[in-house]
Amino acid sequence: MAQTNFSGPLASGDRPDGTPGGSNVGLAVLSQTALLNFDATLVQNVTLQLPRGSQIVQIIPDVLTAFNSATSATLTVGTASAGTQYVSGVNAKTAGRAAPTLTAAQLAAMDDIGTDRSVVTTVTSVGQPTAGQVRVTILYVQTAADD
Repeated sequence: MAQTNFSGPLASGDRPDGTPGGSNVGLAVLSQTALLNFDATLVQNVTLQLPRGSQIVQIIPDVLTAFNSATSATLTVGTASAGTQYVSGVNAKTAGRAAPTLTAAQLAAMDDIGTDRSVVTTVTSVGQPTAGQVRVTILYVQTAADD
């Protein structure tokens, strides 16, 4: 994966009143991406580690190659394999960009991930697939120092 380099100063977060550039310059939105490929199992997982206390802004599932499992292939995003704390019920049998419908509980969980840094993306198939690939991009804001 390519690395991001900043040239020059990067201001992020709150500043004291009267500071040049304003008292609140906002926070930078960062991203991490996971790629899930079908394999000889019915469950594929990829775990990303976000900084503690991050706010997840958006989760973008891109089904690059539709899973061809017999009955279903469902993408979820949570704190463990097949967890649904952040996203549930995305159909990985249909290619394209999905727009997950988020519940109030999922939005609240995304607001502050607390100390559980693991974000696990899972595709669970019913019937062995022979094709399938999903890229999941997580946009997040690091709201505190990650010690």
